[in-house]
Amino acid sequence: MAVWDWFLSLFDRNTKTLDISTIVGEIATEIYFKELAVQACINLIAGVLSRAEFQTFEKGEEVRKDSYYLFNVEPNPNKSASKFWRDVVSKMVYNNECLVVWQDEHIYVADNFSVDRYAFKEYIYRNVIVDDFALSRSYTESEVFHFELHNERIADVIEGLYNSYGKLIAAAQVNYKRNHSRRGTVEVPTNWPTTEKAQQELRDLFERKFKAFFEAEGPAVLPLTGGLKYNELPSNIGVKGGADNAQIRAFIDDIIDFVCIAFQVPPQLIKGDVADTEKAMDNLLTFCINPLAEVIHDEINRKYYKKKAVLERTYMRINTSMIRAHDLKDIAGALETLLRIGGYSIDDILKTLGMEPLGTEWSTARWMTKNYEPVEQFFSGGDDSSVSQ
Repeated sequence: MAVWDWFLSLFDRNTKTLDISTIVGEIATEIYFKELAVQACINLIAGVLSRAEFQTFEKGEEVRKDSYYLFNVEPNPNKSASKFWRDVVSKMVYNNECLVVWQDEHIYVADNFSVDRYAFKEYIYRNVIVDDFALSRSYTESEVFHFELHNERIADVIEGLYNSYGKLIAAAQVNYKRNHSRRGTVEVPTNWPTTEKAQQELRDLFERKFKAFFEAEGPAVLPLTGGLKYNELPSNIGVKGGADNAQIRAFIDDIIDFVCIAFQVPPQLIKGDVADTEKAMDNLLTFCINPLAEVIHDEINRKYYKKKAVLERTYMRINTSMIRAHDLKDIAGALETLLRIGGYSIDDILKTLGMEPLGTEWSTARWMTKNYEPVEQFFSGGDDSSVSQ
């Protein structure tokens, strides 16, 4: 509502008189802090997990065939693996579930669906929509990947919390604006004429001159005529108990903390704090990323590879160990230790560093220094040449 509109509403159009009273304006605000925190957490989780590698194994040996290409490069013709798994994780985290359907040997994320649940037989999925295209067929549980997290949608929990806590932020914002705004009163003489010309002068005063006066960045002068008098009201800036920017920021930080707790994301990773980043990343992988990865590869193994193949060590595993960025000088000692105790081969080290393995006989061999020997040989005091070879 414009300044003149609410001021003109004070006039009685029938009697053409001005009602001098206190008018309190209602300020409506839209707050997006919750959505900022939610989307920041989802983007972080999806971005981190999309860096993981889907390793495929046949008879216990790691291989790169069609399944590897499907999960790591191109799930379907319209999306790369990175974008696809970002969509999957986003729906899992925000909606608590994500449905992935098969079509022509490709996998697609369902935007919407309905499910008929049964106690002792497979669920039936109907009304599946992919990219605004409604699929006519229905799917049984064994024909889809249905990734589920918690029992309750985390979005509903966050929304319920924010409905209460968001009011505190809105109130603090209104209080901040009130305390940091210029306010005043205008004394209008009781004999102020009610002619159209006089009302036009008031209109010009409130709509143009006062606006320019309050918005002036430098010194400003407000000319008043006809007995009008403007009185500046004292400001509440710095007054104890008044809202300030730090208080509002504290409320916003609380919202971010609450959302991070719900998503099990360390708050400092969302806020950009550099303190204890290493530990925060460890917590993110342990309590957030690895459980998500476990849900995904368990669902894929039981429906894509199935029982017989898994028991024969033909399966898929999500490797999250390569998500973190390492400085070579920080991990060189650990890699050297793993190499000399036979834990890693040269190729294993190269893969850990994100490099292509050599695939040679010597690079795949296991090496061990002579400092390590079986405990039986140590107690016998003998030299078992067959062991040391």
